[in-house]
Amino acid sequence: MRRKTLIATAAAVAVLAGTGGVAAATMADDDDRRRPAAVAADDRDDRDAGDDRPRDGGTRTVNLADAVTAARAEAPGTVVSAELDEDRGRAEWEVETLAEDGTWHEVTIDAANGKVVATREERDQEDADEARDALRGSRADLVEAAKAAAGARPGTVTSVSLDDETRAWEVELTENGAEHEVRVDPATGDTA
Repeated sequence: MRRKTLIATAAAVAVLAGTGGVAAATMADDDDRRRPAAVAADDRDDRDAGDDRPRDGGTRTVNLADAVTAARAEAPGTVVSAELDEDRGRAEWEVETLAEDGTWHEVTIDAANGKVVATREERDQEDADEARDALRGSRADLVEAAKAAAGARPGTVTSVSLDDETRAWEVELTENGAEHEVRVDPATGDTA
């Protein structure tokens, strides 16, 4: 999980610096399997988790909750992170799931149409154990954490990740070009 936290931090720094290129390093290779996912898009208010316009100016119809549903259909398991990113000129959700057998899956979802554009998997038992330990006794999953953060602070949710060291969901929101972070306790669903 430390590796994933470092990647997420580096991606956030790159976005703030205007480069946005660091996130491309975490994308799946071209030879990864590609399958569409059926995702129903719906209209939600602007404060719902992940429901905003992509940075490329296109229309986004897939919010965070829909991206998580598509990722779980592709790679069942516990969702431990979701990040809105812009790659190849389009907005995409990068969602990481942890399967029961300890396999990590990174599923990339096109934020405009809900199709799975790439998947990648790897095994890291240490990270899997840390994530499971951090979520033991949790009442708030990733989507609930995003909703709690969106209710506590104005803005659009662009990233949610589990910090296994602090045992908290870290939710990033963007409002008028400024980024804010809200921590959510997985055990209670309360914001900090």
